[in-house]
Amino acid sequence: MRAVVVECKLPSLPSRADEAKSMAENIGYDVVDVVVQRRKSDHHSYFIGPGKVEELKEIVDANEVETVIFTNTLPSSQVFKLQQRLGGEVRVIDRNLLILEVFDKRAMTKEAKLQIKLAKLKYTLSWGREFIKLRGIMGEQVGWMGPGDYPFQEYYRAARSRISRLEAELRDLDRKKEIARARRRELGFPMVALAGYTQAGKTTLFNRLASETKRVGLGPFTTLSTFARKVRIGASRGSEFIMIDSIGFIEDMHPTIVKAFTATLGEIAHSDVILLFVDASEEISVIARQCSSMDKILREIEADAQIIVCANKIDLVQQQKLESAIDVIRERFIGTTIVPISALKGENLDKLFEAVSARINDMKLSAGPRRQLALNEVSTRSGFTEQSRPAPSLERHVNAGDDA
Repeated sequence: MRAVVVECKLPSLPSRADEAKSMAENIGYDVVDVVVQRRKSDHHSYFIGPGKVEELKEIVDANEVETVIFTNTLPSSQVFKLQQRLGGEVRVIDRNLLILEVFDKRAMTKEAKLQIKLAKLKYTLSWGREFIKLRGIMGEQVGWMGPGDYPFQEYYRAARSRISRLEAELRDLDRKKEIARARRRELGFPMVALAGYTQAGKTTLFNRLASETKRVGLGPFTTLSTFARKVRIGASRGSEFIMIDSIGFIEDMHPTIVKAFTATLGEIAHSDVILLFVDASEEISVIARQCSSMDKILREIEADAQIIVCANKIDLVQQQKLESAIDVIRERFIGTTIVPISALKGENLDKLFEAVSARINDMKLSAGPRRQLALNEVSTRSGFTEQSRPAPSLERHVNAGDDA
């Protein structure tokens, strides 16, 4: 699939051309060109200026481009005006639809597939009238009298019906997850969730601690569904917990997409401890934006767990840069424990384990006698429903230098 990435660079927005190009190539697009226009404001019809649209059309025609990917969020009217100008066979999508395509390519579980379908339907629900209008303009009359209210209402009713069915299926899956969470708590297992931006190293740490081989390094959104394993970070059973790997965050994700993934993000919200990953090798300005966005997302999903911030990839940064990154993190997450680590090389994981153990012990002390009794009797219970595998000892975690 041949594609062109287009960005209207506005003064208030960071550039996302490289991000969009990377995501597109990771799911099979052949990106033949990247077109960037700097403007003080977006154009009312095409987002980019009419002259740039003509330039884009020449590139599309010369390279037989099938898809034009905008890094900006486009309203439906602009999408269809661009399609008309570039040719009816050329597909125009924005950053949000590209993200959903990445999700679609990577989804493996029923839950992830349902969430993606729901997000697509909700995001494109308002596009129906413009789509029907475009089909009429292109020569295909729709409904009794061509493009009008009747065909749109039919489309709208059908879409709302599908949305209701998907939401019902996801509620059913969420109820089953709630039963599993309750069972874990009944058995006395604390839940530690890995959260943070995509490509920050969450799955690398998960693999190291849980002796798993989940895929890493495949670009954004390698993990789309929650994945839980029982982990022990010492010889004592009191140091056992359920570690949950979850979907990575991304800057400026559309609210509709975030809401569609509440079942996945719910695993973070219901955890006892959150290990919040920050890529310390990123530019300081990027770290500041991501910390602000992560704080906002955690508030939106009402996560009230104790947070430990993992400043990851310290093997890739100098000490001065690391100190600057930690200062920025501390400004956003005031009073939160920050542990610099390298999930890949195993550096400083002993300090991370100490912080996690301290949080778990605090939770046990404040849980009351009934919860404490459950924690003490974990070894005698059976019937645990979560897939589990004993992790290697603490010594191996700290000393291992191999690629997780």
